[in-house]
Amino acid sequence: MAIDSEAGQAAPLVVAEAARSEDAITVEVAGDIDISTCPRLRAELFELVAHGPGTAVVDMTGVGFCDSSGLSVLVQLNRQCQESGIDLSFAPSKVVRRAIELTGLLPTLKMTGG
Repeated sequence: MAIDSEAGQAAPLVVAEAARSEDAITVEVAGDIDISTCPRLRAELFELVAHGPGTAVVDMTGVGFCDSSGLSVLVQLNRQCQESGIDLSFAPSKVVRRAIELTGLLPTLKMTGG
């Protein structure tokens, strides 16, 4: 878990719908993703894409930490979206992109941005 050195605490997880149209949704995720926050992350992400947008973007540029349980949620969401015909992509923070690269998930998860 990443610790905010000034406060001595993990950054709280925030999952929010940033934009929605008839066929697209953008969800912003910020804070730390770990074993204690991933059940909420999973529930909220799955709920937000449950109504079948054609395109979904998960903006994770505000994520400061993501462990393997968080990556598992991303893989599960990716699978669900593929089965539902939703074009899913992730806009990762440097930390999330590095975790995805190190675990070999780069070919599996569609990334946007640099």
